[in-house]
Amino acid sequence: MHEPPFQPRARSVIRRHLPVRERLRLARLASKKMVSILSALLCAAPLLYLLSVVLFAQP
Repeated sequence: MHEPPFQPRARSVIRRHLPVRERLRLARLASKKMVSILSALLCAAPLLYLLSVVLFAQP
């Protein structure tokens, strides 16, 4: 019983063998995560800007 050496690309290989439905589910989860991260950044940017303006405006 000889096992193949571990490859860093194992995830992509595993993903290729998944059924289409499972692949779509993974893609949807990843895009949801990206959307939430992007929206958090978009909300944080103006707040950080206002904070820096207030802090640097003080003498």
